[in-house]
Amino acid sequence: MFGKNIKKIRSVHGLSQLQFAEMFDLKRATLGAYEEGRSNPKMDTVIKIANHFSIDIEDLLTKELTVNRLLKFNETITTSPAVPKKVKTEGIPCVMEGMKSDYLLALTNRKEINLPQLTIPTVSPENKTAFVLTDNSMAGISGLFLPKDIIVGEKITIQQPLADGSLVVVATKEYILFRKIYFSNGRIILKANNSEFKDIEVSTEDVLLTWKVLHIFQHTLPQENTLEQRVAILESALALLNKNN
Repeated sequence: MFGKNIKKIRSVHGLSQLQFAEMFDLKRATLGAYEEGRSNPKMDTVIKIANHFSIDIEDLLTKELTVNRLLKFNETITTSPAVPKKVKTEGIPCVMEGMKSDYLLALTNRKEINLPQLTIPTVSPENKTAFVLTDNSMAGISGLFLPKDIIVGEKITIQQPLADGSLVVVATKEYILFRKIYFSNGRIILKANNSEFKDIEVSTEDVLLTWKVLHIFQHTLPQENTLEQRVAILESALALLNKNN
């Protein structure tokens, strides 16, 4: 094993037989005999080689040295390429612009309708539906949600507890609305952020489906939309003032 190991040491460090032999006061022929197993080294030679390359004497004599060991690399490190973890991407049915009427008709008649799938990493599609906003009813002082923003809601029953002011999407036989929900004497009041839109009052019996809003994805970056946001807020504030006067 010694001869095989010193040959590997030479190879790893790029040394010829002559260079290696001269380092340890050996003849080239003697080194060749060691490598070929035709001769056994003196112990002082073994000690010199082991000390020079920081190798345990027992390992040098009895174990096959690896390249990693000779280069002082951690042998627990694998050279196999890491398998990237797959990011879960889920398809969520999405009610696009211009699809509300068909979707509402399907809900009313309890029929299935094929909707485009919205893929959002890490968001489970279970009981979820996405909606693309089509108006500025929720653009106001207390919140700014603009057309083409995407709302993702989780389907719930209207009997499930919801705090007043929760963001919801409610479907009745007449409309699908994204609003804040309030409860009063067994009735549901749907309020818009934009005061130009009137409150809508419905009974629980009229509600086909309700989604609690979990995620909102803006169509444009806020800083790119500053002027539009200010105009929407000012319009809402003016409408509220006129309403109170």
